[in-house]
Amino acid sequence: MPLTTGEQSLIKYLNKLYTEGSEARSKVSKNWDRAIKTIKGETWPDRRPKYKINAVMNFLAQIVERKAALLTDSRPTIVVASRKQKDDPVSEILQKTIEGILDERSFEQKLTEFVMLEEYFGFALFNTCFDKNLDYGKGDIDLVVIDPRCFIFDPFVTRSWNLQNGEYCCLETLKPTEMLRDLNPKKADDIKSDFTSDEVKPDSLIHKLRALFGWEKSATEKNSAIPRSIVRDWWIRDRTTRRDSKLVFPNWRHIILAGGVPIEDGANPYLDGNHPFDAMEWGFNVDSPYGLNEIDQLESPQILFNKLLAGILENAILMGNNIWIGDQEALSKEDWAKLTNEPGSHVKVRQGKTLRREAAPALPNYVMPLATMLINGLEKLSGITEVTEGRRPGQVTSGTAIESLAMMAQTTIRLKARQLEGMIQRIGQKLIPRIFAYYTADRVFNLVGTKGKIETYLYERQAIKELIQNDRRGMGAFQDYQFKVIPASSLAMTKWQKGLMAVQLFQTGLIDEEAALDALEFPNRDEIMERMAEKQKEMAMIAAQQGGQPGKGFGRKSAGTKMPANLLRGKKQELGFQEPQNPMNQ
Repeated sequence: MPLTTGEQSLIKYLNKLYTEGSEARSKVSKNWDRAIKTIKGETWPDRRPKYKINAVMNFLAQIVERKAALLTDSRPTIVVASRKQKDDPVSEILQKTIEGILDERSFEQKLTEFVMLEEYFGFALFNTCFDKNLDYGKGDIDLVVIDPRCFIFDPFVTRSWNLQNGEYCCLETLKPTEMLRDLNPKKADDIKSDFTSDEVKPDSLIHKLRALFGWEKSATEKNSAIPRSIVRDWWIRDRTTRRDSKLVFPNWRHIILAGGVPIEDGANPYLDGNHPFDAMEWGFNVDSPYGLNEIDQLESPQILFNKLLAGILENAILMGNNIWIGDQEALSKEDWAKLTNEPGSHVKVRQGKTLRREAAPALPNYVMPLATMLINGLEKLSGITEVTEGRRPGQVTSGTAIESLAMMAQTTIRLKARQLEGMIQRIGQKLIPRIFAYYTADRVFNLVGTKGKIETYLYERQAIKELIQNDRRGMGAFQDYQFKVIPASSLAMTKWQKGLMAVQLFQTGLIDEEAALDALEFPNRDEIMERMAEKQKEMAMIAAQQGGQPGKGFGRKSAGTKMPANLLRGKKQELGFQEPQNPMNQ
């Protein structure tokens, strides 16, 4: 079926938006390919003389991985609160359900991938969507990490967290052509393989895939074994289409182009009225929502160190191979040909002639300090110090001092953690209306509990159903619930410090055993407290039988107990005490 006039006009308009958005991205993506090569250690040019050494000691890759590990090593603490009631049972249901979704979707692993993309490109996104193909075709909520090379948006958006206030955005992917035709039989004849009505930009991931498959070459060259089509998922604010003087699309208009053909065109399907994308910038860039990446800041000292290392190795190899210097007639023609660099070789010199080897010059004194300075510079710029790497800082041995240094060393990491937690908060806020709209029946979640074991949680729809029925807004009742992330809870260092403080407070009697174990997030807390309570009862019974008073039990809210005074006044032999032995009295 040929395209209608309206569809042709729509495609032409979307192509203009694509050109505008991709040109804005191309201005900040000039160094993205270089960042990928640098992180792989490909810092030397392709054309170099064979005798040159391409030495690489890649500190940068280790720094990037360590920073990602520090930011994602611990699961953030989340809370769902109600704006109307203090103790709302629906809040607890939503919180546990979101924990189940994050667990089922391997959110921690995806968060690591997201942080790595941020460090590579300075910008990445999450897509909090409803995928109809999940759960064996029943559909389910999904969290998808988006490579920034697949995404364009309105260049008038000035900050990544303000993406919802733009006029358009587009996610660009490749999908098998036959799959698209099967899903859209009415448009099957119009969906073309590798179709795009305008040039794919060089910084696009599609361009790289096209080059890999040979699509950039002539038709006679090798192509992909499986035909694929470019799919563009558009979200635009349509301010012109009206019906009875009212906007047909008051929020976002959702359009999907597959192989150059619109296969979907309708209103925003999500309950909150927003598109599903959330972005984050890595380093603050005053001129663009695309942040500064980690590689641009660290590649210069890394490249300088590699060049210095190559120079040292070349000096060691070339200068260690000392040069022969002698009179032309010191050796015969045959002996000159036999002269090698073999250690300890015997050379016969003609009488009255000179033959010697020049000793290699020593390296300048500044070479090794310069290498150390470059390594220290990488650590300073990245925020990764000795304490962060688990090494003792200098001569400091005090535990309190090392703990204080560790807190100070985490300043840069804490800044990134706040940005990351803000982005997680925006994702969680989208999950609440997704649960209201798509989880319409009871379901079971298997998630890792606080005890470190798999726990089963039953999501019961009835409570949310009653809330929707009793609220005049209906499904709009989701607006009363707010998703929050406890600040700095995603850092393992924060939980470690909290645990140490809890132990100290327990030792001084300011908190009880339950609070201390909760702060430590110790597994099997209830079983431990029950066993300790039984032991305390046994000790109290023994003390009572020996004439003392039973001590206070190991209750959930009891502070540390002291030994009764009358027990201290008893005879030591009766209580099982022994006098210390003095070897001088024997």
